Amino acid sequence: MKISKLMFMFCCCIFAIISCNKKQNISIDNNLILLISNDVRPSLFMGIPFYCQGEGGKIIRIESRDLRILYNEGAFEMDYLSFLRKVLNQQIKLQSNISVYTFNIDKDVDKEYQSKNLADFMHLYCKSYGTGEYVLKKGFTENQRNSIFYFLFINNYLSVFDDYSGSFNIFSVSKYSRYHAVDK
Repeated sequence: MKISKLMFMFCCCIFAIISCNKKQNISIDNNLILLISNDVRPSLFMGIPFYCQGEGGKIIRIESRDLRILYNEGAFEMDYLSFLRKVLNQQIKLQSNISVYTFNIDKDVDKEYQSKNLADFMHLYCKSYGTGEYVLKKGFTENQRNSIFYFLFINNYLSVFDDYSGSFNIFSVSKYSRYHAVDK
């Protein structure tokens, strides 16, 4: 009897861990990926960071022009659009020969992300303007900030620094891509 209770508790723990892992269902907005693949100068994405998996458990913060450079320098057996889909949906890890910013996910931010739904996670770290736009609250380290932005990115939110106000603005990918729709 003790073994079956122990087995039941073990199965429940495994189920809870699997169901809490929100990283398994990453699906970056396809229109955003199309926009990036068709981006020309001047870029629609100037100053907007994207996030992808790097080696050794690191996260890479990268801009659209650097994604193109990495693709052109790499030996990828796929077209650029397929490359972007895999990279931005966190399905492949990049080896970077160019200077990009890498970081490890902050453990406290990760814990909050894993234990909260997205709305509560955003409420904890962001101030809402009620229009689908947010501002990051103050007082976070650079690593915490990047970790927050990574989790928001994999949930289809973009961030950009507003040097006029000195704040980080956050907005839905769909809101951005709606204004720059691509027919393809």
